Amino acid sequence: MPNSVTSWSVAGLIGLLCLPAVHADTDRWTLERAVTHGLSVAPEAEAFEHRIDAQRGARDQAGRWPNPTLEAEASDGLGMEDGRGGYSLSGIAVTQPLPLWGQIGHRRDAASARLAATEAQTHADRLELEGRIGAAFHAWQQAEAGFELARERLDEAERLGRIARLRQERGDLSERERLRIDLFRSEAMRQLEAAEGERTEARATLAAWLDRRPAGMGTAPAFDAPPPRPTRAAPGTVVDRHPALRAASERQQAAQLEIARARAEGRPDIGIRLFQEREVIDGRRDTSTGIGLQLELPLWDRNQGRVRESVADHYTRQTERRALQRDLTRQVEVGTVHLAHLLDELERHRGETLAPARRVRELTYRGYEAGEASLLELLEAYNTHFNAIEQEHELLAQSWAEWRELRIAAGLSLVEDTQ
Repeated sequence: MPNSVTSWSVAGLIGLLCLPAVHADTDRWTLERAVTHGLSVAPEAEAFEHRIDAQRGARDQAGRWPNPTLEAEASDGLGMEDGRGGYSLSGIAVTQPLPLWGQIGHRRDAASARLAATEAQTHADRLELEGRIGAAFHAWQQAEAGFELARERLDEAERLGRIARLRQERGDLSERERLRIDLFRSEAMRQLEAAEGERTEARATLAAWLDRRPAGMGTAPAFDAPPPRPTRAAPGTVVDRHPALRAASERQQAAQLEIARARAEGRPDIGIRLFQEREVIDGRRDTSTGIGLQLELPLWDRNQGRVRESVADHYTRQTERRALQRDLTRQVEVGTVHLAHLLDELERHRGETLAPARRVRELTYRGYEAGEASLLELLEAYNTHFNAIEQEHELLAQSWAEWRELRIAAGLSLVEDTQ
């Protein structure tokens, strides 16, 4: 029994010691987690839902019949006729407009199309919001990588400074070499300060999107993995599923239904009137009931201006949809080619520039230690390698930016099927 208790105690202690590591790993920000969390706390996402609710209310209201009208008349006519005098209720009527030409149905269908357009546009706007959050996340990654590179550059400058001091003590360092090392260290310090400012700004920007404190953002994931290669597909087929294009199609449909509604509203309005009137017959007050039909005479207004306006709006929506389809198709086609080109350039840069630059740096440093390479050669090797790393970061940033734009142009989320 004591051994069992001891075993459980040891296991529990190990578990407690492992908890911070697990917690830290699960709390690390990734692109998917940042975008998902950013959308959940963004006020824009809440506004999207309110826009949809507003259109739902408009759709429900569009299907309502007009309210009836109640009329009541009081006069002294009956009192004068039967000699009683005074005022009394002489008539009451209820009038109900009858929309018999289908205007309510057209109005409801148009409102339903506008609701569908709003829902699709909300989806498209969410994609744009994802793109902004994703851009902030990748900027943070790049800034953190740039800061680490600047710190490595300064570490190398400090190491060269220590070597320079030893050589100076032996009288084996010229003033020109000492000044070159000092300049190298000064430039490394300047780049570290600039990189720290960029990192602070990028971290604060992403923290604002995530509604977090910048100090609690933790460490960014390594900025070394490129985005997935684009799949080859017909741009038109990809674009047809875009929510913005669906929204444009629904707006065009709503405009077409508005034409039918405008034509229906140009026809004569019809109303039915039920009434009761009180009259004096043979000296006695009596009530009569009747029904009447109201018909508008369309002499001056047949709603033709509204019809022309609706037709023009329909053609406008139609051309807007065609222009949007053209632009999205071009973006997908060009983005696919450009992303593939950037990924090829990144792969070529890593194999033909970055790896040789790293090797040259290592060999030159060994040669400098052995007295076979000059300080100028060493500094040039350092700068070449660091510049190659900076170029790698820039190619990664351009590739991820193109990947985000391509996903959004294709109507795809940044956090779905990203592997």
